[in-house]
Amino acid sequence: MTRQLAAEVVDLDASGSGKALLRALGRKVPVVLASRGNTAEIPDTWDLLRRLLAHTMPVTGVLAGTANGSASALFLACDTLMLAPRSALRFDARGRGEVVLLVMRLGHGAASRVWFTGGRLSARKAERAGWAEVVPEGFDAALDAAVDRFDGLSPKALGLLRPLLYHQAGLPVGPAQALERASFALAFETGDPAEGVAAFLEKRKPQF
Repeated sequence: MTRQLAAEVVDLDASGSGKALLRALGRKVPVVLASRGNTAEIPDTWDLLRRLLAHTMPVTGVLAGTANGSASALFLACDTLMLAPRSALRFDARGRGEVVLLVMRLGHGAASRVWFTGGRLSARKAERAGWAEVVPEGFDAALDAAVDRFDGLSPKALGLLRPLLYHQAGLPVGPAQALERASFALAFETGDPAEGVAAFLEKRKPQF
């Protein structure tokens, strides 16, 4: 399942997936976590979860079937999920931050309903919360969509996106706008905006 495209895909169902994830997080590329719902317990989940949340590039989850235990915790670190129909996440709150992360993804009300109904979050409920997208065509189509969404985008701009979104959450308007202005200036300093405009005018794919 490893693909060298616009993102690093980590197969959580494969043996040694924890080490593969660590290697992926050592690169400055978007990361895609993928599982068909056959994931075994992943060692050092807390450390992997912490590293996933600190990764500057976008993190996407792709799931078919049901993710349990450590896999469900890792999926909570994803900015968005691409889900096959009838897939689900099942949480057991092992003290790895699942409660806080689920509230962050769904809001207090929806997260409370998940815990009171056995810790199961269906694909449709995740989609209604705005956190996930259900891909009717299934796992392979969802994986392709998760990887292709970053193709042709500026890696430097992507590297600013995730920290900006997390740091801006909960800020008053003034500091939030100041953070946006600083990030806007940093993006222009890279030179990528000029290439983006040139590619648009020349009707070609940008080369970042």
